[in-house]
Amino acid sequence: MGAKKEMVQGAGTKGELSAMGDTSKMPQTGYSLHLMPLWELWGNGIRLHVCLREQRLLAVLAIHGPSKRDRVAGLLWPESCDRSAQDNLRVSIHHVTHSLPGMLTVDRHSVGISPTARVDLHRERAALEGFDGEGRTSRPRNEPLLMGWYEDWVLEEQMGLLQARTAYWHQVAARCLRHDDCRGAVEAAARVLRLDMLDEAALEIMVTAQLALGQSISAMGAIAAFRRTARHELGMSGSPALDRLEARVRGATNVSLAGFRGAPEPFNI
Repeated sequence: MGAKKEMVQGAGTKGELSAMGDTSKMPQTGYSLHLMPLWELWGNGIRLHVCLREQRLLAVLAIHGPSKRDRVAGLLWPESCDRSAQDNLRVSIHHVTHSLPGMLTVDRHSVGISPTARVDLHRERAALEGFDGEGRTSRPRNEPLLMGWYEDWVLEEQMGLLQARTAYWHQVAARCLRHDDCRGAVEAAARVLRLDMLDEAALEIMVTAQLALGQSISAMGAIAAFRRTARHELGMSGSPALDRLEARVRGATNVSLAGFRGAPEPFNI
């Protein structure tokens, strides 16, 4: 742990600082933890290098919030015996508290990230609830969470985040359609379909809005692309509901969809 702390000027950054060795100049506050798309920790405008074991500790605390020590140990070292996992956790806590002063709140039974630290995942969750934590509305982001991490607790949070984003844009699309904001409905439904390519409810909102805008060609292309995806992913080209939606489009345009098998993907809005 006696490694010399070094400053490295990096492209597009104010500098990078190793969180090892002498901590006399480490920030006591002003930490900003990024989990999207990659793990990064910043302190007062400086990117901090943190070992992988401590990265995992901070990530699991950012996702689950302040937690009992035995729970954190079980998540991070599920294949270790309880004693070994607890020992690993104590070492990780020790390293973080000494190399990143003020980053953790710790007592005998629990550990958490300091409430003064800013975490992008927390802001994303607030945006998905319709506000950003500071009283302002804010749209969710599109970046993946902890890209390249494949542990069970990460995969569970990735799935939860995907479902929350899908539900958010579903609500936006439906609200736009109710208020005759058809362009907004198309855009929001397209976001849903980028997250879940087989969401028929989002497709119906998109097609309904496109027909209201007079975009029958786009509506036909959207249905054709959806059928191709369903055939590729599920081995079937659709459902009775999709057949009815297609009939609506044909009735509105009096044109067959047969010529749209090669239509461009409609969801890159």
